[in-house]
Amino acid sequence: MTSYSFPPEFVSDLRARTNIVEVVGDYVSLTRAGVNYKGLCPFHGEKTPSFMVHPGKGIFHCFGCGVGGDAITFIKKIENLSYPETLLRLARRAGIDVTPYERRQGSLEAQAKARSERENLTRAVAAAQEFFVQRLRENLNGKVGAYLEKRGISPAQAESFGLGFAPDSWSGLKDELRRRGIPEAHAVAAGLLVRKEESGRTYDRFRDRLMFPIHDVSGVVVGFGGRILGEGEPKYLNSPESAIFNKRRLLYDLHHARPAIARQGCAFLVEGYMDALALYLRGIDNVVATLGTALSPENVQAVKRYTGRVAVFFDNDRAGRAAAFRALPLFMAAGIMPDIVTLPEGVKDPDELAAGLDDAGLREALERQTPLFDLFLHQRGAGLENYNDRLAFLREVIAMILLVPDRALRGLALRTTSETLRLAEEIVLDEYRRLRKRSNRRFGNAAGPGSAAEAKSADPAASMSLQPEEIILATLIDYPELVPEVEKEFLVRARNQPCLSLFRELAAIGKDCSDPGSALLGRLAEHDDNEALSALYARLVNLAVGVEDLETARRTINDCLFSLERRDSREQSRSLDQELSQCRDEERMFELLRRKMELKKKLLAS
Repeated sequence: MTSYSFPPEFVSDLRARTNIVEVVGDYVSLTRAGVNYKGLCPFHGEKTPSFMVHPGKGIFHCFGCGVGGDAITFIKKIENLSYPETLLRLARRAGIDVTPYERRQGSLEAQAKARSERENLTRAVAAAQEFFVQRLRENLNGKVGAYLEKRGISPAQAESFGLGFAPDSWSGLKDELRRRGIPEAHAVAAGLLVRKEESGRTYDRFRDRLMFPIHDVSGVVVGFGGRILGEGEPKYLNSPESAIFNKRRLLYDLHHARPAIARQGCAFLVEGYMDALALYLRGIDNVVATLGTALSPENVQAVKRYTGRVAVFFDNDRAGRAAAFRALPLFMAAGIMPDIVTLPEGVKDPDELAAGLDDAGLREALERQTPLFDLFLHQRGAGLENYNDRLAFLREVIAMILLVPDRALRGLALRTTSETLRLAEEIVLDEYRRLRKRSNRRFGNAAGPGSAAEAKSADPAASMSLQPEEIILATLIDYPELVPEVEKEFLVRARNQPCLSLFRELAAIGKDCSDPGSALLGRLAEHDDNEALSALYARLVNLAVGVEDLETARRTINDCLFSLERRDSREQSRSLDQELSQCRDEERMFELLRRKMELKKKLLAS
């Protein structure tokens, strides 16, 4: 990621070229009051406007809560950005070239190449968006128009959301891009065209689909989601990953919803484009949607930038509930305890709910929310009468609670766990303290319950009860660059099947991944049958194994591999003893004794 160093003169020039009324007006409905403007403060709830913007001075001030400053202060606070990020955002808005202020982390040629690639892909996607929108206008009397009418979307509403139509053609978009002078290679890289490996020929990726443009947070179209209009699979098709399109970092309609989310202090998270659109068209404008994939840590952070209150609003079926439960640890790690909107019986999804109620009924339905953590405890913990099952579930829950960076939230979650599972508080707290004592909070960038000082002073003996495979994995999570060094021997020596599965997932990410922890968690969250591995990861990521640098990590792993080798030798020795006790063949007995002596020498030498 490119970083910047902005000198004072740049900041002064930026302030002079920024219209504070336009900047604030993107988030607050302003009305003129003399030479100034006024509106409802976005930073605290109020019914009478006390928020003033002074264009002549280039400042804002709220007489209710006292917050104030210039355009930089406003964007930094409302978007929850760092200072350099704020300057970069406003500079791009003002059309100021920031290239001279880049901190050089690579060659100028490499930076220019990456910048050019993004610009080429953005240009190709923009041309495709214009093509899709025009095709929709031309086909409103066809089946795409009939589909929109069936879903209650007027042509004007479709236009306002930039909806488009990909015609049932193998080269409609391809021909249009060629006519516009967009190189075929750029269209392939942007995921607009697909190239056949055998022949090298290209064809349109999206055909006979209603097209939903996907924007980045600044409002630039970077990809598409297409819903098929006839029969066929997949029902929804997204743009593939590219230099500008990353599903883990994008949420549908966030660029529309962020002012409402900041203003209302909460966000609804739904699963599909139509769910978000249906609610938005009914006046519920603080809605975002995942891109048809599992929620990622980056998605959660994107929402958290604007609010700490989230209500998930998934389909009213087993799959929707499972998806909500998979998302819960990600929210907890970000310090968010989300709610879940409980749909009435017989209503399958948010789109159907919006279609069946008037405005008052819809808003009332959206207020029927339950803490997702509480629901998780009730549904997953209900009926666990076996002591081992109850203890295992308690430990799974506590592993999730340990992810929460806020101490008060952890306390509330522990109290709820005790009450819901009908366990004495002492039992829950004892188990929590036991797990916390050996925990070292290393989940994402959040501060955990165990400080770095606590981790460094942790008793190394606390990890002795762990299996060597677990210690190796806990170390590799922090030092994934060591995976290639140990992969071959670990796969041969390890016996713990969950650890082997988790190791393979970690190895599959690759050494060049910039955020292996998030990537691993994302891979695990994609499938229901990975819940056990997710729980294992949540436990391992909290272990304190006394590793503080790369060389210590390497020594720790080598020691554990040596332990696994000794374990194999001991197992072989026991197996030989058993075979010797039953052996009646003298020649075979001597062979077994010879092998046992070799093993004994090997164990003594080690």
